[in-house]
Amino acid sequence: MDDRRQMMDDGLQTAEGGLPMGVGEIVPPAEPRRRRRRRGQVTVFPNWCKGCSLCVAFCPLKVLEQNEDGRVIVAYPEKCTACRWCELHCPDFAIFVTEVEGEE
Repeated sequence: MDDRRQMMDDGLQTAEGGLPMGVGEIVPPAEPRRRRRRRGQVTVFPNWCKGCSLCVAFCPLKVLEQNEDGRVIVAYPEKCTACRWCELHCPDFAIFVTEVEGEE
């Protein structure tokens, strides 16, 4: 009983069971914060690319494709998240990735 009186003295309203109002109620989650999406700009140096297609095969978002000549092209630049997998694994150093300002 003393706890209930203390809550009332503190200005908390109580429900029938003596619990503060809102305790035990289901509250919808707060709206999630939007994180900035990481974006990248891929540059392929066609004179250096030998067309091994490692970057095309392992790009997690399928940003790169091979053209008719077998050279790599940036087919979907808007999908790039700057993970740099292609840049780090290119045996010819023909790919360069820079991180650009992302959108919310």
